[in-house]
Order: sequence, then structure tokens, then C-alpha cells
Amino acid sequence: MGVGMTTDEQPSVLLVDDTPGEAANFAAAFDRLTHVRTMEQLDAAVAGNRPFDIAFVDFNLGSADYTGLTALARLRRRRPGCRVVSYSQLAESGRTLYACAARHWFAADALLDKVHNHAETLRRYADQLAGGANPTPIGWQRRLEHAGLIDDIVAEPYWVQIWRALHESAGEMQAAARLLGRDAAQLRGFKDRAMAAVVEFNRVIHDIEPPLVQRNKKGVLSTFAARHWQFLGAPDLTTAMAADVRVRSPR
Repeated sequence: MGVGMTTDEQPSVLLVDDTPGEAANFAAAFDRLTHVRTMEQLDAAVAGNRPFDIAFVDFNLGSADYTGLTALARLRRRRPGCRVVSYSQLAESGRTLYACAARHWFAADALLDKVHNHAETLRRYADQLAGGANPTPIGWQRRLEHAGLIDDIVAEPYWVQIWRALHESAGEMQAAARLLGRDAAQLRGFKDRAMAAVVEFNRVIHDIEPPLVQRNKKGVLSTFAARHWQFLGAPDLTTAMAADVRVRSPR
């Protein structure tokens, strides 16, 4: 039970995560816990009148069709009053992009790294969110002030296909252009803009200063694509980018 909470004030918590054992620490922290592992289960959970105070949403939901991006979009539309925490292991591929997308596109209220999902931490998150505070670690709060950089990484819907082709071609722009059925010169605008976006994202989010050899756009872009492949290759990324899908709740 959270500090200062009575039994009647226990929050109703929703966990969206495909891992069966992931709920153990949540069950130790909260009496009122609903764990859903698929989008169908999420739809069923939010279709009724059951209230949810806080939702913890993982990125990888073990599906070839959707990720936590789709879950965030549905939650924000169907339960706009629910506090949302982007919940993932930040060291894994693409998770920092997910954190930025969750914040900037879907107004996530907080971020929690899975490696710190101890029961006492989960209760603290619930208490602070209920009190209107942000329990996200200060370092990540500062990084997420720049969450809008996600819009520079995927500035246009067609960029998703370019990132994927770039990944498949190991950064060879000529090969990526062939995969896309385009001339390499048509990708020059992407290469220049994406390079600037990647350098800034690495500097602000990952504390990586631009390398002295940053003129090597092929190496920088291919490394970034590989490092963040799970996000850039997400099946629902293009859908999540659509303006009519993003839901920014008021602050």
C-alpha cells in the first residue's frame, strides 16, 4: 500500500505487457491490478466501466502487428483520465525513441525503466502521480523535455521506409535506394536532415557528442538504425505518426 493511502484509496492499475511473469512485482505492490498481454485483452479491459488510475505500457508486446504505440493511442482515446507510464528496459533497442514518442505523441505522464520495477518503486510512482508529481528520474525528465526530437528522426511518413531500407542495406544509400525503387539522389534530402537529427538526438538523449568523423553519414545513420531498429522497424510506427492518432492530453 502506498504511503498515506488507505485501502479504499488503492489505485486501480493496468499493466500492458506480454510477459506472463512481469506482473509479480506489480501484484506485490497493488491489490487492484489488471494485467493484459494482447491488444484484444486491452480492448476488453477498457471497454467496460472498470476505472483505471494508472497504466504501465511496455513497448514490445510480442506481436507482429502492434507495439506499445498502439496501446498508448487506444488508452489515451478511451481512458483520457488515466495516468500513463511508458514502461520498458531502456537499454534495449529503440526504447529511448519509444520513451520520446510516448511523451511527445501520447503525453505519457512518466517513464519507468523495467530494471527498477520493485514493489516499493511502483508504489512510489502511484503515490507521486496521484499527488500530481512526476516520479520519473530527474535525468530522464530533463532528457524528455526534448522528446519532440522524435519528430526530426521520423520527419515524414515515408522516412519509415527509408530507415528500414537503410537498415537492410547496412547504411549503403545506393542499395537502400534500389530497395525503394528510387534514385540515390532522391534520398539526399533525407540523408542530410536525418544526419542532423541523429547527431542532436544522440547528444541530448544519449549524451553522445558528435564524432569527429561525423562526415561519414553512412556510418552514423546505419549505426543509429541498428541501435534503434526495434522502434524504427515497428509495424505500427507509421500509424502512430499520424496526426489524428496522436493524443496529447492537457497539462
